[in-house]
Amino acid sequence: MDNTSTKQSIVLGQKYAFATVSLVMGIACFVSLLGMEKAILAIVFASLALRGNPEPALTEHRAWAKAGLVLGILPLVIVPVLLIVNFERVQQIIDVFSKLD
Repeated sequence: MDNTSTKQSIVLGQKYAFATVSLVMGIACFVSLLGMEKAILAIVFASLALRGNPEPALTEHRAWAKAGLVLGILPLVIVPVLLIVNFERVQQIIDVFSKLD
């Protein structure tokens, strides 16, 4: 095995790992409703797995990275929309919690 082939194998292995972590983080961000940090990590790892450089491009686990990307984007869209739609209820909940002192 030459040096270029070894380097490409290492890079490809990293991209497979990024795709897997992206999928896991995308799923995990639904465990906690406000798990935004996991959603952001899912998006970051998906972008690392899907980018073309350095070579070689990800082929086998590309769907995992795309699924992680979609699952990471969903909470970043759904949670703010739910908070905006239910703004009055959120204010009531905050008022109730502030009176608990």
